[in-house]
Amino acid sequence: MKWTRICICLIALSQFTFSQALDNSEIKGRIINASDMSLKIGDIDVPISGNGNFRFQTKMEFPKILDIKCGKMSWSIFLEPGKNVKLEVNASDLSSLNYNGDLISANYCLKKISLLDVGTNDYFNNNWAQIHIQDEAKFISIVDSLKRQYLKLLPEYQDKNKNYRGDFVKLLNAEIDFGFNYLIVAYPEIHRKFTGEKIFLSKEGCDYLNASSIDDTTLMHSSAFLKYCRKWIDYNADLLVNANTEQKNYNLKKMDVFPKVLSIVFKNKTLQDYWFSEYLNEHIDNTGIANSGKYLKEFDTICTTEVYKKRINELYTSYVNAEKDHIVKLFKTINGFKLNAHIFYPDNINQNEKRTAIVIFYRGGFVLGNPSWAFAKAKHYASKGMIAIAAQYRLSNFKDITPIDAIQDAKDLRFWLRKNADSLKIIDNKIAASGWSAGGQICASLAIFADTSHNSKINTSPNALLLTSPGTSSRGWFTELLNGAKINPLDYSPIDHIRPGLPPTIILQGRDDTLTPLEDVQLFYNRLVAKGNYCEIWIYDKVGHLFTPTYLVDNGWPRPDREVQKQADLKADRFLTKFGYIKE
Repeated sequence: MKWTRICICLIALSQFTFSQALDNSEIKGRIINASDMSLKIGDIDVPISGNGNFRFQTKMEFPKILDIKCGKMSWSIFLEPGKNVKLEVNASDLSSLNYNGDLISANYCLKKISLLDVGTNDYFNNNWAQIHIQDEAKFISIVDSLKRQYLKLLPEYQDKNKNYRGDFVKLLNAEIDFGFNYLIVAYPEIHRKFTGEKIFLSKEGCDYLNASSIDDTTLMHSSAFLKYCRKWIDYNADLLVNANTEQKNYNLKKMDVFPKVLSIVFKNKTLQDYWFSEYLNEHIDNTGIANSGKYLKEFDTICTTEVYKKRINELYTSYVNAEKDHIVKLFKTINGFKLNAHIFYPDNINQNEKRTAIVIFYRGGFVLGNPSWAFAKAKHYASKGMIAIAAQYRLSNFKDITPIDAIQDAKDLRFWLRKNADSLKIIDNKIAASGWSAGGQICASLAIFADTSHNSKINTSPNALLLTSPGTSSRGWFTELLNGAKINPLDYSPIDHIRPGLPPTIILQGRDDTLTPLEDVQLFYNRLVAKGNYCEIWIYDKVGHLFTPTYLVDNGWPRPDREVQKQADLKADRFLTKFGYIKE
């Protein structure tokens, strides 16, 4: 779906700390004809009973507009601290939605907006390309016209409700205003995708956006406001980074200019501190503390809001503590960006002893994640007597890094491990590779595609593969992450380059996976076997991607069924035992 609904994107705001006490709030009701449907309120999966009843409880500090999804229906709901909202709706008919309990008038106003969304969604979905090839003035005119259709509902609500809720009006106005403004900030990049024309917003376009003041901390509870601010920050950061011709990783250059960007976008110091903490938090999460030292010091000097300083300090401390039980080795530096291998040794390894090894590549769709996501698995394999390495690779950013760079990082790590196998106590012909989702695609690519970057006889291919919900093709998301680079994606598609002589492989897959579908994974397995390669495939019923139960939304974030995960882990251990990596 190209068009993201404006009014109802919930973002967790737990980082905002104020003196107001938390109050219990509740949404409950009945979904008629809700058989086999999932219900999601905000970011929480809510169970539906056999007769369609549900109950959602939360503790709140501030009013929120929440996103509700049930089957193919989506709508928004207003909730305040200490309030109880009751509803009934037919699972196939949003117009049947009825409310009672608290906040009735506000939620009927949102019902009108949700119904209006249906037409807006259809309009954007059917005309997305045609709208974005227009010049800027025409595009803004279209967006402004749609925005006004939504905004006119607010005075209607106020006229009919003399005791209207001012907090609701302000929140909804922000959701509408900044939701549509987001489309304008995103216009240049989408226009380029369809036309090939690289443009920037004109002074008139920027003036239109700046007419909506963003120096208001009370709007920090609007999801559309936060989403817009992030996009506007990124746009302004790009302008400064593009002016920097230094040969340096884009993410590092962006953090270099970040204080200046924030001073351009915001006058309010609290908002500057908040957004610096947000981006620094993500930078640490996705690049590691080795690439964050300079920015941590800068943040500590600039930030004056204690809650955000505490947040970053706790995050940094957690990463430092997480690295105390293993060895961290730098294996590569490129354009100022440092890549580390996190090495977990068995407790009983002798000084002159060598062991089998396994390199673990985390999941995250090539755009999220860090080696710590693989620490638990690494500790497991170390407990089995192996040397386990949680790998780091560069994440795609639609700028200077693509999945191809991640695959090259993986090859460079494998080269480094084999080159230094003696000092690392690794048996160099017994180095397996394990990966989930995107990490699984990296593993498969290591085995299938030859390393041509090193003028050496050292082979970077794994000796065994453990693939969980693996990506197997370069179509779709992989191609999108190439960001228009003049590269044939099929040249990097594992499923299209199966050959004899590949390492023994085990595949662990959910039958109902919607992100890396069973159909593709099964074809990958079939082609491996057809070429004479050893491969096992174990398919688990009633679970999707990374063993997430089928009744939960399969959005890529792992919420594995514990019993299925246990069974899959046991299969992986037996596979490693069979091929001599784990001693019986």
